[in-house]
Amino acid sequence: MDSYEITANAKINLFLRVCGILPNGYHSLYSVMQEIDLSDSLTVNIYPEREEGFEIKCIGRDDIDPEKNLCRKARDRFFSSLRKKASADPSVSNASVLKNGTFPYIEMVLTKRIPSESGMGGGSSDAAAVLMVLQEHFGDPFTESELNQLAVNVGADVPFFLYGGTCLCERVGEDIKVLDSLAGIPLLIVKPSVGVSTPECFRAIDSRPLPPFDHGRYSEYINSLNSEGGDPLARFLKGADLLTNDLEAPSFEKLPEISDIREALLGTGAVYSRMTGSGSAVFAMYEDGNARDRAYEQIRNDERFSDCDVFSSDTI
Repeated sequence: MDSYEITANAKINLFLRVCGILPNGYHSLYSVMQEIDLSDSLTVNIYPEREEGFEIKCIGRDDIDPEKNLCRKARDRFFSSLRKKASADPSVSNASVLKNGTFPYIEMVLTKRIPSESGMGGGSSDAAAVLMVLQEHFGDPFTESELNQLAVNVGADVPFFLYGGTCLCERVGEDIKVLDSLAGIPLLIVKPSVGVSTPECFRAIDSRPLPPFDHGRYSEYINSLNSEGGDPLARFLKGADLLTNDLEAPSFEKLPEISDIREALLGTGAVYSRMTGSGSAVFAMYEDGNARDRAYEQIRNDERFSDCDVFSSDTI
């Protein structure tokens, strides 16, 4: 048996713009995604001697359906793509551990800490972790570009987690530009007990005119973000008038509690607060860890949010 241990970190969308609909029917997005230190843990055990099969056990949260977890989809897509590549290129087949066209038995134990329907990409991060483990185990059969395309076929946020850190993500999420790190910003994250359906959120976006998007101004901001040193929070906030999330309005309508949380976080002294992704989690940034810790206590003692998950975190 070969065993792998890997950490799957969550993300937040520092801002998110919806720029239209692509020919394939997916929405074209423009977003800076940021890895944070809230994480799931994944153990992958690979049994070359056992007949091909798959088993996953989810522990730590009771709101995750193991059968719908993206880890299974990542495993299936990886094996399907590897089988096709090995058939077309004998050198890949010889370098892999393929035996008689079958793959080994895989057992996964996933410890969940990232809540579902939060906009923090927990399932996508888990799936990316699976892809990275399998890529290593099978001797790097895919190029970076091939693995990136395989990842986006698993889920829109999955390619980001192959890189982590701070990245500009465009189109469906497959166009990735790694940016200078914004690590070290103290965060407070509040997740309501109820989630937001991503498809419903996008359907609501489609029913109204899109807000204007000035690509030139955003490009200038990204260039400045990616070329100046110094305090990461100060660098990020230089683009304050551009930092919005187009999915907030429909999510606020479907779940007004999200708006209440954001207002409450701003009231704790946060210097910036947004919903991440399509929600329902809201994050807030603070000048320092002490300010964040005081805000944590304030939110935890607010009866309005007694049924929420509250996380103290940092950008990494």
